[in-house]
Amino acid sequence: MALTILGAGYINSLDDEGDKARALKSVYYFAKDAVLEDANWSFAIRRFIPAENTAEPIFGWTYSFTIPSDIIRVVRVLRDTAGATPLPYSWYEFPEEYSAAHVIEGNEILCNDAPIYCYGVRKMEDEGGFSPLFAEAFAAKLAALTAQALTGSNTKQQIALSLYAGAIKSAKSRDGQQNTTRRMRNRVLSDSR
Repeated sequence: MALTILGAGYINSLDDEGDKARALKSVYYFAKDAVLEDANWSFAIRRFIPAENTAEPIFGWTYSFTIPSDIIRVVRVLRDTAGATPLPYSWYEFPEEYSAAHVIEGNEILCNDAPIYCYGVRKMEDEGGFSPLFAEAFAAKLAALTAQALTGSNTKQQIALSLYAGAIKSAKSRDGQQNTTRRMRNRVLSDSR
């Protein structure tokens, strides 16, 4: 797909001999993780409970948790509320009182709540699990990163970047359409009763 965007012909595999395969292979894994990181792809969302570190943060926070190595980006951090594990919701629809104040530093989540429940975008090794929109965005990213090496054309690189931006925009707008519709709630009025 990336080569089609560039009008640069075809290859059978990234392991083929030749400049096209070598150029694509040199950026393939970096580009895949970058595209995964750029949107909340529902096929790549994973729930996890991070391991609590034994050493407390030096200052400012009470607890430190290690982010699993397969998580590219933490999407949501939730706290335990009255001992009830907050699992019946989709990652985006938890009421605000479930959210845990936190910061991410390096491969750690620092916060004042324990335990915490998280959602993250994970690395994907199985290309068969990619959604069609992700495949489109990934191909455009590969095309943009290899356009200069394969075609020497700034115009083709700009076209690929534009295709990538459009695919990411579509992915972000569709993200909210893939799950149960979120109800808007005004808890101020109901809590005052």
